[in-house]
Amino acid sequence: MPLHAAPRGFVMTVAILVALLAGALSLGVLSAVSFGRREEIDLGDGDPSDEEIFDLGSPVIDLEPQR
Repeated sequence: MPLHAAPRGFVMTVAILVALLAGALSLGVLSAVSFGRREEIDLGDGDPSDEEIFDLGSPVIDLEPQR
């Protein structure tokens, strides 16, 4: 065993940090690469009305907790 060996936990911590950095860099590169253009939504003759956006006759989901 060398006289100036690093503690085992330190080496594992550095290895994990290097792996996380490599993963973040590869995800960043993948997100920067363009895999093709998305189709734009065609709104037709202008702005859609509220009836077209929201289904006004549908049931309402209440997200408030009951007390």
